[in-house]
Amino acid sequence: MSAARLQALALAALFGLTACAARAPDTPEAPLTSVRFPDDERPLGVARSNADLAEDFIDLTFALENGVALTGLLRHERPVRVHLSSAGLEPYRRDVDRLIRRLRDEAGLDIALTDDAARAQINIEAVPRRRIRRVFPTAACFIVPGVSSWAEFRARDGDADLRWSTQTSLGRSAIFLPVDTTPQEVRDCLAEELTQALGPANDLYRLPDTVWNDDNFHGDPTAFDMVILRALYQPELRSGMSREAVGAALPAVLDRINPKGRGMPPGQRAPESAEFAAAIEAALSRDRTRSERTRAANDATRIAAAMRPEDHRLGVSLLARGRQELRRDPEVAVRDFGSAYTLFRTRLGPHDIRTAQAGVHLAAMSLATERHDLAIRLADLHVPDALAARNAVLIAGYLSIKAAALAETDRIDEARAARLDSLRWARYGFGEEGGAMAREQTRIAALLSAGDM
Repeated sequence: MSAARLQALALAALFGLTACAARAPDTPEAPLTSVRFPDDERPLGVARSNADLAEDFIDLTFALENGVALTGLLRHERPVRVHLSSAGLEPYRRDVDRLIRRLRDEAGLDIALTDDAARAQINIEAVPRRRIRRVFPTAACFIVPGVSSWAEFRARDGDADLRWSTQTSLGRSAIFLPVDTTPQEVRDCLAEELTQALGPANDLYRLPDTVWNDDNFHGDPTAFDMVILRALYQPELRSGMSREAVGAALPAVLDRINPKGRGMPPGQRAPESAEFAAAIEAALSRDRTRSERTRAANDATRIAAAMRPEDHRLGVSLLARGRQELRRDPEVAVRDFGSAYTLFRTRLGPHDIRTAQAGVHLAAMSLATERHDLAIRLADLHVPDALAARNAVLIAGYLSIKAAALAETDRIDEARAARLDSLRWARYGFGEEGGAMAREQTRIAALLSAGDM
């Protein structure tokens, strides 16, 4: 197989565009309502040293992403009510309601939706993406304390009272997010920003299992996130407490709410790295040139490889580098994808969402190199992991690859069913772009059958 054909097939598969091959007949569009995630039956707590959790708690609640330190703990001191301020957010009401139920059940918070904006502590407003980027060019969505609307925020832009560092407790705040983007991104923004609006304002690349990590592997709050929030709202803590006072109270709090971590020794962990954060952000930035992203991915890989012990950050940088190398040198990309998959599988487990994210790259490359059985096995292994993480885009990608592999092995009925499922999830994750994806599948199928790749 030529390098050009390998590259084209792999790119098509990686971006969820691979067709079920020309021999598989077109499938009618699938209704959005036919997708179903598993029920939320999650174990409480995490099997991690409570000493480590205490360190993570302090890092998440006493610092901001920009490195500014907070002098006092921030949380809401009254029941929290959440209001959807824009009609464009109505399609996501069920998502918000589900998240709020989880926050009540798993984190023990007094939180609910309200239709009365005046009663809400947190107002969520849809804002066009171009306006958000004018204010914060690198942000998909953001929170502002002390305001309830975009109009109020713009009228008070630059007011020091709107900074997290000037708050003494949490009162009103507004979440601004775009709806002129994919539904997957909207849902991910809702999950991250609503949970951070409750107090943990920082994002940490060193944490593998949280939505509060800008590598964006997790789009749904994890058991770790719920433990941190449950701890934050225990009666021993209150707004304004110093870092030292919180640190003194946390051992008893965590031993009570996270019995899985009692007596576990602290783990060896590499610290947060501002140098790594800058490199990986540049590698993932849409505003950098390809050569700049490639250099940044190489830098991130070098920095992560020097960490002791090595952790998931090396896998993240290898994936970023592999994506950049895919167009230039697919064989190098395959090595990076394989190394990332092995690292995630070894350190985080075979069913971690990062393992599944790396696995879709291997499945795509397996399809491109006609290792159809391996592509199918990887899809069957990791689609349940993507379902558990509620990642519709990843599910669609795996099922698209599986459908193509099934068609290539003459399992046409199975291929048709997999493609139908892929398109259902694509429309759920991509919205209107799901239809565009289906059209692109047809185009690629024609190219493949004609031998033009």
